[in-house]
Amino acid sequence: MRKRELFYAVMAVLLSYPCVGHAAEYQLDDIIVYGNREKVLQGGYSRTDTSYGLMGERDIIDTPSSASVIGPRTVEQFTASTLPLDKVLSVNPSVRMAGSTLHNDFTIRGIRSNGTSSLINGIPGLMTQFNAPTYAMDHIEFLNGPAGGYTGSAIQYESTAAGGMVNFVTKKAGEEPRIIFKETFTGKSNFGQYIDASKRFGTNKEWGVRINAEYLRGETSVHKERVNTASIYANIDHRTANSKTNLFLGYRDGEVENGMRWFKLGNVNYLPKAPDGKNNYAFNGMYKSTYGYIVGLNHEQKLNKTTTVFFNGGLNRNNLDNNIMAKFSSYTIKNGAGDFDLEYQIGGTPQNTYYTQIGTRHDFGSKAVKHKVTVAFDKSWKERESGITPNYNNGSKSFGVLGTGNLDGTIRQISMPITRYKTGLAARQQMWGITFLDEVKYKKWDLIWGVHYHKATTNNYNNRLGTLTSSNTSSATAPTFALMYKPSDNWSIYGSHSEYFDAGVPVGSAYRNAGEILPPAKTKQNEVGVKYQKNGLLTSLAFFDIKMSNNIVVNRTVADNTGTWLMQDGQDRHKGVEWTINGRVAPKWTIFGGAMYLDAKKERTAGGREDGWRVSAQPYWSGTLGVEYNPNERWALMTRLTYFGDSVIRNGAGSLVNVPSYTVFDAGVRYKTRWNNAPAVISLTAYNVFNKNYWMASRGDQVYVSTPRTYMMSVQFEL
Repeated sequence: MRKRELFYAVMAVLLSYPCVGHAAEYQLDDIIVYGNREKVLQGGYSRTDTSYGLMGERDIIDTPSSASVIGPRTVEQFTASTLPLDKVLSVNPSVRMAGSTLHNDFTIRGIRSNGTSSLINGIPGLMTQFNAPTYAMDHIEFLNGPAGGYTGSAIQYESTAAGGMVNFVTKKAGEEPRIIFKETFTGKSNFGQYIDASKRFGTNKEWGVRINAEYLRGETSVHKERVNTASIYANIDHRTANSKTNLFLGYRDGEVENGMRWFKLGNVNYLPKAPDGKNNYAFNGMYKSTYGYIVGLNHEQKLNKTTTVFFNGGLNRNNLDNNIMAKFSSYTIKNGAGDFDLEYQIGGTPQNTYYTQIGTRHDFGSKAVKHKVTVAFDKSWKERESGITPNYNNGSKSFGVLGTGNLDGTIRQISMPITRYKTGLAARQQMWGITFLDEVKYKKWDLIWGVHYHKATTNNYNNRLGTLTSSNTSSATAPTFALMYKPSDNWSIYGSHSEYFDAGVPVGSAYRNAGEILPPAKTKQNEVGVKYQKNGLLTSLAFFDIKMSNNIVVNRTVADNTGTWLMQDGQDRHKGVEWTINGRVAPKWTIFGGAMYLDAKKERTAGGREDGWRVSAQPYWSGTLGVEYNPNERWALMTRLTYFGDSVIRNGAGSLVNVPSYTVFDAGVRYKTRWNNAPAVISLTAYNVFNKNYWMASRGDQVYVSTPRTYMMSVQFEL
């Protein structure tokens, strides 16, 4: 009932909101953000300006590393609460899809990430690993490759930001007041209602308030899978000639019923044929629900013409209060016929995350040589509980078995899962750091050099007794430097070196060495690239070489304890080429997307046992290419192709198994009209138009069943 009560309360507040006036005709999908930094490429799918971490705002062509920004139209076109977050993130060719309705997983340059390694308004730790409230976001910024030297310290959960930075920028109030209502329909019976209300106040409109709310319920395109959410977010900003302040806060309550899509292989030497994407493999009683709130605050103050101080901070209180799921979230395929047991577990993961950062920027130098020095201090805290596993089957097994199933969709369930559990403290982590950066400009040259130092402490606890079981303290120093040359305003050429260090990684309960803390993983990248921008078109080409300390799963026996162990062994080396293109190529034609070649191999493993092996779930080639055609100002026709090459995973015996390539098409149409003398937009999008069935390689040598053809229709208008 809490979702319904929240929705009615939000509607009552927003419908009484003092908002008058309407936006210009046919501009509903391009929300205007205050200020003069917004530079949307023609077509609206991308932007040419970005927040370059601690270095502040600048144009992408002036950024000496691989950077991109997907604009409001992209966020609108490719996001839905019933689809994984990676559906929109994969517009960036460095991002590869690896998620489901339940999880925000994706990879950047072949390195796993999720919501916990992302930022909101430059603040880490505000998102969870589950699906994100993208409807409250205006655009999404990417800084590909290790970026710790540009962003500062942060603690993640089951992910890393070593592959790149993803920063979600929230919607802010525009110059004109407005209330927008949107109704969506997707899947089989999933209806959503959205309210977006904004207004500026004050003599000079220095205060802005924007409120976004969502209420979503119903069945997705997967048989019997239901996604229900209710949430509300507010963005309050204040601006003066010498300061900028932004406060973002909100609450979200979400649940997924019967969301089972994840498998791994036992001692099976080949992957069975991809099943029908509409099949549901959940046992009766599978259920995940989560709720919590976030607060994020940014403030920037000019002390004088040359010196600025800033603060970024926030907190995330989230409770995964129900998690009745398959054992470690996935079933194990036992044979080529596609049989599996309905192994399950229950639990929850309450997590609290806090972050604070203070810093200063100072400009100085001569007319010929200019410096911008940035110094920042930050600290992050994370506390996590985990479910205390109950005794299943009268204590005879560590996990329960409810029956059997098959990939053809057959489920033979003979008992119901246990649903009662409690949680206890599992881990506490904290990290503090200091970052120094100096940008030196001389004629057509731009040099950035700096260093980041951090110290991290990870403590593991027995969640039943609350006692400390293991502890690890580590520190690291990471240099950063980049050099860029601009022969003209349209071209830039750069080379860079960047590094990233995680905190020590606690080994989870899926492994025999559970409770051990692995050493921090070190990542180093060298990159060279070139960018070109002219007449509304931006394209870039980058060559990168990443070396990352590797945590691997090993089947071994230690003191008669046989099973899988998580160990740090050798390194992964990701060498690749990345190409992006965004903008208008003709008066009525817009193009967006790109491609990536990635040669991800293992090196320096113990005894050379895995040297030269491909990194799991990473193909050589992947890419996405979208085209929009605008026959006139009312109509827009869009199509997108996403390609994912063949990859490998490892079966239960450690042998390599091939995962076939796949190509997926999306298509959509958008029509602008008027309703009650106000602008309105009607849109229809089909994801996976040809209903392609495929396996999607994912983390941990596992695969997801594909999402079937999914339609989403929306009607949006102003009140």
